[in-house]
Amino acid sequence: MTAHKEAQAHAQASTMADADPFDAPAVVTVASAHFVHDLYPSFVGTMLPLLIDKHGMTLAVAGTLATVLRWPSVAQPLLGYLADRTDARLLFIVPPVVTALAICLLGPAPSYIALFVLMLIAGVSSATFHPIAGAMATRASGSHWGRGSSFFMTGGELSRAVGPVFIAGVIAAVGLTHSWIAAIPAVLIAFVALKVLGGRDSRLKRAVSKASLRDAIRGNGRPLLLLGLVVLFRSLVIASFQVFFPTFLTQGGSPLVYAGLALSIYEVGGVVGAFVGGPISDRIGRRTMMAVSQLLAGPLLFAALAMATQPLGLVVLAAGGLLALSAGPVQLTLIQELLPGHRSTASGIVMFLGFEGQVLATIMVGILADMVGLQDALR
Repeated sequence: MTAHKEAQAHAQASTMADADPFDAPAVVTVASAHFVHDLYPSFVGTMLPLLIDKHGMTLAVAGTLATVLRWPSVAQPLLGYLADRTDARLLFIVPPVVTALAICLLGPAPSYIALFVLMLIAGVSSATFHPIAGAMATRASGSHWGRGSSFFMTGGELSRAVGPVFIAGVIAAVGLTHSWIAAIPAVLIAFVALKVLGGRDSRLKRAVSKASLRDAIRGNGRPLLLLGLVVLFRSLVIASFQVFFPTFLTQGGSPLVYAGLALSIYEVGGVVGAFVGGPISDRIGRRTMMAVSQLLAGPLLFAALAMATQPLGLVVLAAGGLLALSAGPVQLTLIQELLPGHRSTASGIVMFLGFEGQVLATIMVGILADMVGLQDALR
């Protein structure tokens, strides 16, 4: 397919979307399922110290265990490709329950092997869920793809703030061996999703484009390559900041409580950014929104590093988080607009690149920090 034909297909897909209104109940359900699903991977950091004590794990084993959850993420484009060729609603409804049970059963798990198997199951379930959910958010959004993507991304951002507190409360109340109780929200959201989404065939069960994925990618090769590089680069920067900023503060003499507060302020800014970024891009254009985020987020985050111990630095940090994470829903929407007949595949590509960026950032900044010091590595 030529670039011109792909553009015509894109225009036709957009016209079909314009005929549908923004389906608020469906979009909110998809975003809520994303929130509930992503609660469970966020449990791992809180549960890990207790699992180390219970099983006598070394830090090396514990670190390896934590990475198992991310291994299947490399298959997200393939899983998205398969989802584009079927009615993916069942594959959307089931994974939150599977992920929840796998993570919540870590508490009573009897051995290392059981822990690794459960983490691998949760990883496969999570890798299946995200490309499908990202596509369903725009399919239910009519012509407001950015708005739908923002609802979806906001659910994920909120879960990372709520999850550690939630599982800590559950374990404090019933103990580690009864952590399975925390899976109840996932079962509830599955029933809600089945009820809300089950009757929406015309909105959520759309046939895959007749054009092959290979032709679709060839027709938009250059913009897809540029967008992929932007996603990867942004993920490198944002992940390195999120992972190492608290350590940067404590090594500079700040108390651990202040470091935690600063990271929370950054995350709150990011939640706001994820919520507003998509709707703004619907109005001013995706590329304009990406340019604003790209040009302003970096300087603000660098300024936050320079003013890390000052009250004004926290304000700048919140603004930096808002602008940095406002691009998330825009990226998700852009790639789906480039591959409108292969939306789950497109979502899988973005999420795969984001994952790779996180891994590379953690390794590269860690190595650089060992060589020149964390203060210089981040600056």
